[in-house]
Amino acid sequence: MNRLDIAIFLIACVASPLANADNWQPLTGADALQSLVSGATAEIQLTPGVTAVGKYNADGTAEIEAWNETFRRTWEVKGDDQVCYSDVETNCFSYEKNLDDPAEFRSRNVASGEVFVFRVADAETDTFTRETESPAGSEGGLGTPSAAEVAAALSDPNTNMGSMNFQFDYISYDGDIPGASSASATRMLFQPSLPYKLNETSNLFIRPAIPVIFSQDVPQQGGGFSSEGVDLGDISFDFSLGKTLPGGIVLLAGLAGTLPTATNDALGLDQWLLGPEAALAMVGSWGVAGVLASHQWDIAGEDDFDTSITGGQYFYAFNLKDGWQINSSPTFSYNHEASSGNKWTFPLGIGVSKTSIFGGRPWKFGIQYWHYIESPDNFGPDFQIRFSVSPVVKLPW
Repeated sequence: MNRLDIAIFLIACVASPLANADNWQPLTGADALQSLVSGATAEIQLTPGVTAVGKYNADGTAEIEAWNETFRRTWEVKGDDQVCYSDVETNCFSYEKNLDDPAEFRSRNVASGEVFVFRVADAETDTFTRETESPAGSEGGLGTPSAAEVAAALSDPNTNMGSMNFQFDYISYDGDIPGASSASATRMLFQPSLPYKLNETSNLFIRPAIPVIFSQDVPQQGGGFSSEGVDLGDISFDFSLGKTLPGGIVLLAGLAGTLPTATNDALGLDQWLLGPEAALAMVGSWGVAGVLASHQWDIAGEDDFDTSITGGQYFYAFNLKDGWQINSSPTFSYNHEASSGNKWTFPLGIGVSKTSIFGGRPWKFGIQYWHYIESPDNFGPDFQIRFSVSPVVKLPW
């Protein structure tokens, strides 16, 4: 058995139907697998213009470059017929060679039974590529990131991955105003995240948050409520620098602001807001936990009232298998200009998310429930349900 025969099996990227061959031979031998796996490279086109490159080193480490992110792994030979890699979870593969076509190989995920078919692309450089397209929903393999790896990367506040985040909210209100308990709102928040990578540990973020309000019950001065929508709300944004320190500590610092873009006066402040922003988080193989806080003052616009608001969010994610996570990211605020009893808005949140890979592109789906333990006495949110959809996208730079 030569080096080429074994190294090819490092390209287990996306599940595909079994190749049309009747003569598959299992590849075995722990010493041969150990010596021949090292140094192999897998190059996989995930989607047009996006390629994953996996490199396996002799010291038992490996890196997968995909979607502008580096996914780090360890690998080892298990027994005499499997190669296993570990990241958020451990996946093991057994291998076979097509004796009728020396350039064709396949591997099988021992746990899931998924089969991956691939071919030699360049024998001189030990580079390999997939042969067939994958069915929707299949997991990445030794040549591409798995759903669990992508889920963990997307939860990192200093991630290198670009994504388009769509958040759909239903909010139920309560308060001392008559009829407050029957008021509600439905809205969508679109927040693209396109980090600019400065170096291996630092990113520059410019993230707008664009609210589209489908319906919103607004208290009236003479009593009762008016129902507003469909309208654009005030667009907020942050401009920050993220840095990952040794030990998994992540720091972010920058500016946060709000623009008077609301198309309905009842749904916006008609003020320009600006102030500092900072975040602190801990990232590990188990997941992430952290808090982001900002303070904004009015710097222009409507001068009949002053605005001074401290806001932010706390966030956490616990990594499970197969791209599942227990996570939430509730937002809170403290209005310094409000009267007593109407300053705090603070929820407790719980949720679950699932990251899946469709046609080579990762998608993250989530649902969260927030219960407000502090809310303005007069009129404020009682509970909130959020459904989110976040496709990963190629960065424009």
